[in-house]
Amino acid sequence: MGPRERVLTALAHKEPDRVPIDFAATTVTAITYPAYQKLREFLGLEPEQETRISHVHQGTAAPGEDVLEIYQSDFRTLFMKKSPRGHVAEETEDGFYDEYKIRWRKVAYDFSPVESPLQECTVDQLRDVQWPDPYEPGRVEGLREQALGLRKESDFALVADIMCRGPFELAVKLRGYEQFLTDLYLDARFVDALLNKITETIIGLWDVYLSALGDCADVVCQGDDIGTQTGLYFSPEMYRRFFKPYHRRIYDFIHSRTPAKVFMHSCGSIADVIPDLIEIGVDILNPIQRNAAGMDIAVLKREFGKELCFWGGGIDVQQKLPGATVREIDSDIKRTLDIMAPGGGYVFVPTHNLQPDVGAEQIDCVYRSALKYGRY
Repeated sequence: MGPRERVLTALAHKEPDRVPIDFAATTVTAITYPAYQKLREFLGLEPEQETRISHVHQGTAAPGEDVLEIYQSDFRTLFMKKSPRGHVAEETEDGFYDEYKIRWRKVAYDFSPVESPLQECTVDQLRDVQWPDPYEPGRVEGLREQALGLRKESDFALVADIMCRGPFELAVKLRGYEQFLTDLYLDARFVDALLNKITETIIGLWDVYLSALGDCADVVCQGDDIGTQTGLYFSPEMYRRFFKPYHRRIYDFIHSRTPAKVFMHSCGSIADVIPDLIEIGVDILNPIQRNAAGMDIAVLKREFGKELCFWGGGIDVQQKLPGATVREIDSDIKRTLDIMAPGGGYVFVPTHNLQPDVGAEQIDCVYRSALKYGRY
């Protein structure tokens, strides 16, 4: 069975020959640059002339074909050339401003937001805010040709990667966490105006992206981090009042433009709203952060596995993987696949990006164990 057929079979909730493998196919299932360099050295591969950074903020690397072939990744990725997640609008001494005028500062291996441009903004002033132009020439330059070439010359499943933050995630970056979470209780008019403008911009970006990709993409990825380790950032009722309608608009638009499956990324504990996500058109949930409250993989598979595909949860990268032995990793992944693989609807990848504190031997074991135990 070829990679694309394997993926499409699994996403149709059927069992292929083995569980599909994702090695850094998206910017939320990626590998950081230091970890990637250590892995290449461990594998005895020649140094690359230049390693492409797939996501500036997170410092993740786009792996070379040699690594993708070793771990039999079933996916290849389509990147928008310039996007709010990766485009540097203006460099500073210790970081940069992005297209939204959010200032990012280098902290260790990646970047954190340190200035929220709309923190003092009123609802009346919001009308005069200058937003990025989704239709800016050059955003998708060469993307159509890349997609057609991959479809013609290879048999991989093609991923339209995350290229913009979701409504909540962008709102808290623009407004600041404290201010925006306060707004939810005290200024609903401002919240709706801001989320509506963000959603219009997101839909414009997807219009450009999907116009270029046509029917080439098999999976379309959108993110919005609405969970913490212990629960949602807000009550389920507040999710349904403020965010669900905007998520629905985005997913309805994507579904109207492509037959691809819609992948939603959200870290943390989001079990309370999984039925809502299914209702509004999410086909695939990522990352299944299994050390967060209520995110037990066996429970999620049992309760939602017939309606929702799971992409992730392969092994916890926060607490388990950095200090685990090879034997512990192998055992954990066997247990994970025993739970998640039956009936299809599962793509293997760790719970999030592989960080610099994870050793190359551990990373190698993760994927070799997945290939060993993932056969039906």
